[in-house]
Amino acid sequence: MDAIFTLLDAGKKDRSLIEQHKLSSSALIDSAAVGAYGIIRPRLNGRIAVMVGPGNNGCDGLELASLMASDGYDVSVILPYTNGNEENLKRRKELPSAIHMAESPAGYDVVIDALFGFSYREGSDEIIKKLDAEIDQDAMRIAMDVPSGGIIRADITVSFMVPKLELYLPSVRGIAGEIHVFNPGFPDNELASSPSGTYLISDSDSRIRRIGPADFKNSRGHLAIIGGSDEYTGAPRLAGRAAFFAGCGLVTVITDSEKIRDDNPSFMIRKPGSDLMRYDALLVGPGWGSGIPSLVDKAIESGKNFVLDADGLKFAPGHDFGSKAVLTPHIGEYRRLMASLDMDDGLGSALSLADALRALSHRLSAVIVLKSSTVWITAGDDIYIYDGANPSLGVAGSGDVLSGVIATLLAAGEEPLRAAIDGVILHQKAGRKAHEDYGFYSADELILSVGKVR
Repeated sequence: MDAIFTLLDAGKKDRSLIEQHKLSSSALIDSAAVGAYGIIRPRLNGRIAVMVGPGNNGCDGLELASLMASDGYDVSVILPYTNGNEENLKRRKELPSAIHMAESPAGYDVVIDALFGFSYREGSDEIIKKLDAEIDQDAMRIAMDVPSGGIIRADITVSFMVPKLELYLPSVRGIAGEIHVFNPGFPDNELASSPSGTYLISDSDSRIRRIGPADFKNSRGHLAIIGGSDEYTGAPRLAGRAAFFAGCGLVTVITDSEKIRDDNPSFMIRKPGSDLMRYDALLVGPGWGSGIPSLVDKAIESGKNFVLDADGLKFAPGHDFGSKAVLTPHIGEYRRLMASLDMDDGLGSALSLADALRALSHRLSAVIVLKSSTVWITAGDDIYIYDGANPSLGVAGSGDVLSGVIATLLAAGEEPLRAAIDGVILHQKAGRKAHEDYGFYSADELILSVGKVR
């Protein structure tokens, strides 16, 4: 788990650590360029242009240009700003003679954006937009630290020191491409805690309990899925199958639909009057259609941990879930939920989104899992972000699979926040495995992959 910093906090930390530990800014620039070079070198080919800004991000680009030129690459430098800080102007004068000076990035095979990192300030947008428009469509684009101004799209971003929160905003994530993090020499222990309370989680953060040789169906949990309708029979089927492939021992679907009984012999089927106390966890909402609002109240009254998803989310306003529920909206459902609560969704900026998700979690007393290219999870305090960026997961039924996986982990005894984190990791791992095995796929293949990576 890695701490994520906002651009503002990264700038403050950079300056404070340099002063506190008497670090050399010049040495850090050299190290950043070496680190970035090691990451991007396998992708370099043809003619390379480095767009250089006036600050230390530009210095990173100048040093990188020198390294590439010394290895025989055909490198040009573009200087759209005549001004620069002392280190920047000094490094401009020291550029090797083999480096060409250019006016435009047009016609280059690789374009490196070293215009602005965390020092970017509003006001340079027109210059950045002009340069961005001139880059050839098929050129490889590489950003040093962050895509400048959130404007220039990158195929690869090398984020220095720490991951930057702004890169993981769902609406922005696509412009950063592959994100690599390189610490050029700051003490790691000083970067372990996030000032914004945001953390990047990865597969190694999973804590799913292994299923032992003595486990059997009852010890692996009994999940009740409240949902389904004659019109929507697929969602509970997918969630239930995902539960089995995630390790659940028993699945009961509580529904009025007779069609679901006919199509799913592996599930036990009960009517909505069923006693909820007999189950280890609940999943409320998949394929529910108009739903039965009173069953949300009964889910809360049961004291069981449960997932509220899909059609069940519209019944969330007005409830206090007592820290027992995991809500799993996608972006559209999240917008509607926040509007129904008269709350700002915060989707316009990364920090605002983090604050909005915390507020929603506190308002409903529930864990929130916001599904998108990046998945944001919170129980009201820290925000945990999984950087999926796997478009193959954007398939009908993928959300039902995730809800079934999280609910299975609840049935196995995990607490809501832990189940949400572990469920998201398992779902994402399954998505990568499915893409590896099938290319693009349906939710059925995704479910098979859940079983393979569980």
